[in-house]
Amino acid sequence: MRTRILYACVILIPALIVLTGCGGEPADWSDESGQIQTVAEFRLVQAESGVREWMLSGDSAVYREADSLLFMTEVHILFYENDIPESFVRSDTGVSDLMNGETVLWGNVHAENIRGRTLDTDLLNWSDSLETFETDCLVTFLIPESTGTITTIHGRGVIMDTGLSAVGDVIVKESFNAVTTGELPFDE
Repeated sequence: MRTRILYACVILIPALIVLTGCGGEPADWSDESGQIQTVAEFRLVQAESGVREWMLSGDSAVYREADSLLFMTEVHILFYENDIPESFVRSDTGVSDLMNGETVLWGNVHAENIRGRTLDTDLLNWSDSLETFETDCLVTFLIPESTGTITTIHGRGVIMDTGLSAVGDVIVKESFNAVTTGELPFDE
């Protein structure tokens, strides 16, 4: 079993990336051609010059050599900034296309950063090369403010970095609404 885990880690460390779609498992996963490797309780770490960038772990993974697809269950990804944990994302399942570096997470997707921002959605795409999350699905985004207020944003479609901040200008694909709760400061 250790040989399989080591072999899977050597194959999987180079890249992980996200496919697009909204709602369910990618359709091309159903073709079972090629050699398949199964790994339980796996953990992969991407580092450059000894500095961690992200760590991917899960309960199980199936790697299909024919098309370099990795199917995962109970997925957890921890992102680092200067080797310090910055944010994490978890989902019920996920699939990574190791050839183009895209990963799709679906089923109870929850992301959170160290400042308390959270994102909940049904499906989330992660691009390791672009260092972004993207979805066209409905999202709920909670932003705690330094004043003690919390802004809740609901809408469809978002692009943000892996630290849960906006990437460039915020572009709303469909109508969003935002609600701020808590006590707002009042200047007399």
